Amino acid sequence: MAKRPATGKPTYVGRLHGRDFLNTNDFSQEEINNILKAARDLRQRFRSKKPTDYLKGQTLFMLFYNRSLRTRNSFEAGIYQLGGHAHFLSPSDVYTPTLPEDMIPYQTESIADVARVLSTYGDAIAVRIYGDAAKWHIGRGHRVIQEFAKWSSIPVLNMEDDVYHPFQALADIMAITDVAPKPQGKKFVVSYAYSGGLKPLAVPQSCILVGTQFGMDVVLAHPPGFELEDHVIQACKKNVEEYGGSFTITQNMKEAFEDADFVYPKAWSPKKFFPPYNSTVDKEGATKYQDGYKSWICTPELMDLTNKGKYMHCGPADRGQEVVDEVIDNSKYSLYFQQAENRLHVQKAVMSMVMGRRK
Repeated sequence: MAKRPATGKPTYVGRLHGRDFLNTNDFSQEEINNILKAARDLRQRFRSKKPTDYLKGQTLFMLFYNRSLRTRNSFEAGIYQLGGHAHFLSPSDVYTPTLPEDMIPYQTESIADVARVLSTYGDAIAVRIYGDAAKWHIGRGHRVIQEFAKWSSIPVLNMEDDVYHPFQALADIMAITDVAPKPQGKKFVVSYAYSGGLKPLAVPQSCILVGTQFGMDVVLAHPPGFELEDHVIQACKKNVEEYGGSFTITQNMKEAFEDADFVYPKAWSPKKFFPPYNSTVDKEGATKYQDGYKSWICTPELMDLTNKGKYMHCGPADRGQEVVDEVIDNSKYSLYFQQAENRLHVQKAVMSMVMGRRK
């Protein structure tokens, strides 16, 4: 359990005071490890029903352009358990906070104004935006969150955009290190898996970033046309140079699963059908293209090719498309529900560290 100074708070409270949390790769491996240590301390205290009112009286503003089960409830429960309060803000209930080029009189309000106003009312702003809310222009959702961070004087937290999902990555690496405390050299496969829905690139991109940041042997598997963004691939290669491990890409799902320690079969949409990689948003074309890869599904037969590997997914998983029930519901394979639980603890850790004060 973490040490407690004379204030009665653990030493991690306020350690990252004032920092935004937009992308795990903005933080060093040591800083991420400190977040995980805090998350484990908070998990132990939660399970033991010990109070953790480290953010007493503090307010988190949560702006959801997209709906959520895990993200909304884990943040709301988390800030309450830390002694604070969450304000849920739907863009449909306020003048929608918007980038300068998207302003519509009496329907929107500039993010610059919203961020500065909320900064005077509370202690952090959390934003979730991708897909339709970001006009399916890849990177636009991340620009929205960056705009909040630019103008806010309180920490801004990325609850998922169209490029990154950093809190999911924290929950994932926590689940991995629960199983393998020394993840260096473990084979971590992040694979495309089929879905009939259109999904952002955020989860696979954050997965390969955090995996390479921890020195794992990361394998990215996907069919042709499902390439991730070049700047993320380059960041993974730099992580390998700094932290060891390896990073490879294959178009063979079965080959990727062989001898894997952890597998993460997850749908994402082919970027070539969306701006800035296409002149228009072609949802119909993307859906039709995806339908050619229904064989990319996680089954017991694939899991049995692994090194007693563990199945992972951010949730909600599309059962019967991305994965079969015999995998996701089998504790022999699955870390699915552990990952979901970890969302609560890693988010409480980050909030304690960026919103808290050391004195």
